[in-house]
Amino acid sequence: MALSNFQPILRAFNIEAEGKDKTAVIDVTAMFSADIPELSAVSLLAGLRLPTAPPADPTRSFIDEIKAFPENIEVRSTLTWNFGAPPLPPTSPNAPPSAVIPGNLRSLSVMVHYSMVLLPEKPMMGRFSDPRVGYFVQPFEEYANEENRVEQKGFITRFRLEKKNPNAAVSEPVKPIVFYVSREVPDVWRPFIKKGIEDWNVAFEQAGFKNAIIAKDAPTKEEDPNWDAEDVRYSVVRWAALPVENAMGPHVHDPRSGEIISAHLILWHDVLKLSQGWYFAMCSAQNDAARKLPFDKALMGEILLYIASHEVGHTIGLRHNHKASSAYSIAQLRDPEFTKTHGSVGSIMAYGRFNYVAQPEDNVRSLIPIIAEYDKFAVEWGYKPVTGAKKPEDETKMLDEIAARQMTNPFLRFGGEDGPAMVDPTVKTENIGDDPVKATELGFKNLERVINGWLVKATTKPGEDFDVLKETFNDIWGLRRLWYGSVVRMVGGVVESRTLVGRGGDQFARVPKAKQKEAVKFLNEQVFMPPTNLIKPELLNQFQYFGAADVIINQQKSALESLLTPMRFKLLTDGEAMDAKNAYTLREFMADVQGGVFSEVSKPGASVDIYRRALQRNYLEHVKSLLNRPVVTASPFGGGGRSSELAAMMTAGWQQTDFRATVRTMLEQLSSRLAAAAVTAKDAATASHLKDCRKEIEMILDPKKG
Repeated sequence: MALSNFQPILRAFNIEAEGKDKTAVIDVTAMFSADIPELSAVSLLAGLRLPTAPPADPTRSFIDEIKAFPENIEVRSTLTWNFGAPPLPPTSPNAPPSAVIPGNLRSLSVMVHYSMVLLPEKPMMGRFSDPRVGYFVQPFEEYANEENRVEQKGFITRFRLEKKNPNAAVSEPVKPIVFYVSREVPDVWRPFIKKGIEDWNVAFEQAGFKNAIIAKDAPTKEEDPNWDAEDVRYSVVRWAALPVENAMGPHVHDPRSGEIISAHLILWHDVLKLSQGWYFAMCSAQNDAARKLPFDKALMGEILLYIASHEVGHTIGLRHNHKASSAYSIAQLRDPEFTKTHGSVGSIMAYGRFNYVAQPEDNVRSLIPIIAEYDKFAVEWGYKPVTGAKKPEDETKMLDEIAARQMTNPFLRFGGEDGPAMVDPTVKTENIGDDPVKATELGFKNLERVINGWLVKATTKPGEDFDVLKETFNDIWGLRRLWYGSVVRMVGGVVESRTLVGRGGDQFARVPKAKQKEAVKFLNEQVFMPPTNLIKPELLNQFQYFGAADVIINQQKSALESLLTPMRFKLLTDGEAMDAKNAYTLREFMADVQGGVFSEVSKPGASVDIYRRALQRNYLEHVKSLLNRPVVTASPFGGGGRSSELAAMMTAGWQQTDFRATVRTMLEQLSSRLAAAAVTAKDAATASHLKDCRKEIEMILDPKKG
């Protein structure tokens, strides 16, 4: 690749002086007090669309600070841009768009941080990536092969770990991975964070290393006044005193080999608030200690330990493994002994969060993810030394044998965030368990216990407002939406196995028809039927003065629209094309959905409440919008890789399905049933609604009548 590409020259400098060893001395002030085009900060600014970015104003741009360490240089600069007068409106409809600048912004100053890191003198031997194991990858193109084509390859990112005793099955490393818990981290949380780091030793032991990862407190200023968290020689846990509900684990690696040089685990303060809210909603039904806010230090520390462990996984090279959220059965998640050993998801790198499936009577006490079997397997695959290997190709056989364990052990399977994840219902976030319908049903029961039990008492205090109550209530409804979202994804779903040639069966398998129909039945009964027991007046009257009905209406509308999408129609059509005999056809699917949404009209004396009337109107509006969508003819196979294929499928080709013909026929049948139901309707509101729906169908089928 380097032979066929030439990297740009960023800047030319005059030599201002020479050192004693003839090294050149240059003045970089102008470079770091201006915007470097190739590293432009203005292109990253949210909310700006600037076809041509203006240069930074030199009179208002300057270097704030430079730190020089043995292996890196850190520069902070303040850069200011002058955007001038706002753009004039376009002179014609076909004129190109002007630069979009938010509000009345004329000038903008930002702090830019540049890092320059010295790479190791001798690169570590890289390890080829494998789609069956989730590592961050440094990609490259290989031309020197016998395949008569350019191969896309990559090295995984990992720390350099070498055994002190290469002949020992388990040996201490020559240089362990050391994380320093920085000075600003609150003392109360230090023991939990350090344990979250060192818990990874159980995974490194499976790779052949003892005491591979160590947590230390950063030295005090008295112990080492020169210690600095920005020194690339240190991997550091930082605590950011900002109201941000997040954490992250970035690292710096050598692009030549994937070697991780330094890593930072960053915890923003309000990650405590976020995780406390999650645990309260998901687990207070199973854990009495979580029914009072704020949590005590022991419980909060246990949750923070989990968050730290997850982010450490990223810092050692691991990507998210969202398929691990589906690794455990419902019975296993309700088993106290199983969860004590395995946690709540098959990998701490999943977004499984906490065990909302377990019921109070199950007496499950281990409700939080732990480093699990996949994590140990992944670290073994990525870090285990291969005896005698001199080049990456020498490792292939042994690594393939390790990865092939997935064929017989489903706990080891990986599913990331690339293309197939969009349609694979076993690759999921914020959901757990191998049965989305049963898991969601059990989760709903726990949410009902929280709302109708201790929600108000836990979130309110005498003399204070109801903000925490409102926020927690909305969070609970947000979880409800996320959980039934996993049920929606069952319809038309395609499960990916990530097999390689000779290492398993088919890569893809469609969700069985019975499972898809079960999913639609659950949505009809548990989502499209309003859960009015969750919005009692004595609760909503504390904080909701407007839009009380919207709590349910908006969620039902969202569920309906996520169920009826062009991508799903295309997937159902593909399923019929692949196996017509056993497929859940588009016609059956639409009949089940429409039948559920309009179930009241199937018998005399119909009475449709306010929520169902809104749902039925939303159904007709959504179907109408789908019928009126313009035809897109772009091929979904444009050569842009898995993700681009899926993105194209969402907008192209679905009009070739039977959706239009199917829906028109079903609307005609529905119109007849609505006419009959309106005559025998139990109340005037229902009768008027049914007549209105029939008129709407008439206009959908023949727009000229509108």
